[in-house]
Amino acid sequence: MSFLSFPENLMIIAGSAPVEGAAAEVTSLPISLKNVQKLWAVVYLNTAGTSGAVACVPQTDALVAFGSAAVLVNAVQIWTNEDTAAANTWTKETDAVNFSTTADANHKMVVFEIDPSSIRTTTAATSEDCFRISLTAVAATDFSAIFYIVQPRYPSAVGTQPSYILD
Repeated sequence: MSFLSFPENLMIIAGSAPVEGAAAEVTSLPISLKNVQKLWAVVYLNTAGTSGAVACVPQTDALVAFGSAAVLVNAVQIWTNEDTAAANTWTKETDAVNFSTTADANHKMVVFEIDPSSIRTTTAATSEDCFRISLTAVAATDFSAIFYIVQPRYPSAVGTQPSYILD
C-alpha cells in the first residue's frame, strides 16, 4: 500500500481566491511548471446568479510575469462536473485547449490535466513553461475559484519544495 500525502506528494496552490465576478475576466495566479511532473488545474464556478456559460482558457508564457498569454497549442485532458450539488460524477470531455461550461444555474467544477512537456513550445527566443487560466464572461453575480494540484517532478519534504509561483 502506498502512502499519499497532499502536502508532500501533491502540492496545493491557490490559483485564485474565491471571488465574485466582475462582469469580466478572472485570471488565476501564474505558476512555473519547470519542476512539475503533472498539474491539475481545478476551476470552481457558481453560476446560480446568471445561468451563464463561462469560458475556461488555459494560457502559457515564458515567464510568470505573463506578457504574451498564449493559448495552449496542444489539447489537454478535461473533466467536468456541471452540477456538483446533484452528484459527484465526473464526465471526461473531449481533449481540447479550452472549455466552456453549460449555460445553467449550477455549481460546476472543471479540471484540466496538464503534462508540462505537452504544453511547452520552444522557439529560438523562448520556452513557454509557465501556466495560468483565464475565465471569460464571468458575470458580476457569479463566483469562481481556481486552485492547482501539483505533482512535483522531484518529490521531497514540504519545507524543501521549490517555489512554483516564482520563476
